[in-house]
Amino acid sequence: MKKFYLGLFVICLVFIISACSKTEYVNNVEYLKLQQAEVTLTDDKKIVGEMIVPDKKNKSKRIVPTELHYTFTMENTSNNIMALSDFAKTNIRIEPDKELVSAVKEAIGSNIYNMDNNKLGIGMSIGEIPSKGTSKFTLSYTLGAKQKNNELPLLPTEEKLKKLQANALKGTLIISQDDKDIAKFRLDSSQ
Repeated sequence: MKKFYLGLFVICLVFIISACSKTEYVNNVEYLKLQQAEVTLTDDKKIVGEMIVPDKKNKSKRIVPTELHYTFTMENTSNNIMALSDFAKTNIRIEPDKELVSAVKEAIGSNIYNMDNNKLGIGMSIGEIPSKGTSKFTLSYTLGAKQKNNELPLLPTEEKLKKLQANALKGTLIISQDDKDIAKFRLDSSQ
């Protein structure tokens, strides 16, 4: 019987504590800080996945794309949990500087950062940031594939990819909610 009351007490305590903590969408952006921005070129199947595409003989072929993969460490300095997890309401994107636009157009042939015209693919993972804590968000842009296929273009030269990666932090991370920009962070100043 003591175990039952102890269990009931713990459940009530958890309920009271969770009712006292507050989750809010990012409306107090002064409490949101970009701690770190990192970018890598990757074709790690665990990160980018793989595509199954038909080849010329109508057989399936597995392709692992190469992506420009950004990782952002965001800090919440408020006493409340901040939620960025509603994809219908929240979006993150990069607004590139001229140098980055030039490098990406030279490497890929188009501006992959223009979300309306990106034909290669964009991936994003966002979530909650605990109060007085940090979370990692990711944003990735598909660049192409090493193998010839019907779905993705071949990757540019190693030299062009290195130039793209060297310029990849020359831009601004923008967080939007309900189609309104609510926060902007320079990527090159977080280093």
